[in-house]
Amino acid sequence: MLESTYSIPYGGIGPDGRMKLPVLLDVLQDMADRDAARMSMTVANLITKGVSWVLRQYRVTVDRYPTHDSTLTVRTWHGPRKNLYSLRAFVVRDERGPVASAETSWILIDLERGRPLRLDRHSTELYIAESCPMEMEFSSLPAMDRWREERPFSVRRWDLDRNNHVNNAVYFSWAAEAVPDDVASSLALRRVEAEYERPTEGHGEIVVRTVLLEQGEGRVYGHAIVGSDGERKARFVTEWRPRQRDEETTETDGAPSSHCCSTKTKKGGMQG
Repeated sequence: MLESTYSIPYGGIGPDGRMKLPVLLDVLQDMADRDAARMSMTVANLITKGVSWVLRQYRVTVDRYPTHDSTLTVRTWHGPRKNLYSLRAFVVRDERGPVASAETSWILIDLERGRPLRLDRHSTELYIAESCPMEMEFSSLPAMDRWREERPFSVRRWDLDRNNHVNNAVYFSWAAEAVPDDVASSLALRRVEAEYERPTEGHGEIVVRTVLLEQGEGRVYGHAIVGSDGERKARFVTEWRPRQRDEETTETDGAPSSHCCSTKTKKGGMQG
């Protein structure tokens, strides 16, 4: 388990004076990379061996969006599932209490063959030693065979990661931008579930196909992200709920006990 603190940059604050979701995603990505670096299991460590991580599923729940003067404390830990999936969880707090939580599921792939690999054959001793028992399930997302709206986006060179694929956080922005403006301005994005199916490589155009799944006090949308080749790259479900006038929180931590991992702490500002 690794714990670290982050300040929120001024550029990461939106018109409402609160943290933007992409800032949270950058923090989580940085935390995962820091933890993997301790165990020599980063993409940079693995890519020279013809192996790399690929994100399969991602779920983020936001309790509230903090203001610029908040200091985020982030905790992350990992564990295997069926010797194929590497699960990673996060909890985020600030001085007032819980901010967000997230769960991810990764696989190791052979870059030449594009096939998944067994974790125990390509993991370092420290990575195995610090693994925690994980109870994490991801729901099946809608097939998204029908949609009401389409919105095109261009893949920018800065959207690409070390694998020359569009970074996973960019997909979140595409899905969030695809909802109607009145929804984004009146409601807050509280939960996102994602399933990545194929990488988006290089430059070009993508299309986000969106359908309204639920309507009530809030809105729930389904999104299919389709590449210029016509293949579906990812599916998303975004949940938008009423904004809270004063987002007071309880004192409950919401963080799991560190029964199997010792906590290592680092401090620093947000990177990336």
